[in-house]
Amino acid sequence: MNIQSSEGERKRARHLHAVLLFNLVVNHIFLFLMALTLINQSSNFLILHIFLSIVLLGYILIRAKSALTTESSWYVCCHWQFAAKRARLFLFLFIALGSLSVLLYYGGHAMGMKAVASWALTGGFGLLPFMVAVLGLIVIEFDAEHQSRTGKVPAGAIAYYPPPKENA
Repeated sequence: MNIQSSEGERKRARHLHAVLLFNLVVNHIFLFLMALTLINQSSNFLILHIFLSIVLLGYILIRAKSALTTESSWYVCCHWQFAAKRARLFLFLFIALGSLSVLLYYGGHAMGMKAVASWALTGGFGLLPFMVAVLGLIVIEFDAEHQSRTGKVPAGAIAYYPPPKENA
């Protein structure tokens, strides 16, 4: 649905989509691969990766919640609420599949499994579904960011956060 919006509103609407995309692309692909490469030297990079992701997701959720009371534009608020909904989904996947990965890795070692078998379980049941979800969210967020740039609001966003009566 096309919405009449100013260039300033479109720029503000893109902000949280851009932060979520940064978290997904840069943090969870590039920095994660760097952290895995350097894990034998130090686990500090992996801890930094997790901390950065949680901070960025927290920022998105806090800004979207505060937009409900402070943002005057429904268009901006709608895009921010939709970005926050995806950030909550991603945070849930991050915690659930991350915990499963840690459990499988250390549980495999505790049960006497070889390191290769523990890594296979961890990668197959924890990391692979997470990375597929990350790639899916990247595609969806690129589309949402493009829609915010062109003044469109997806039907799902309107159903999730309907316009006030004067805009309807």
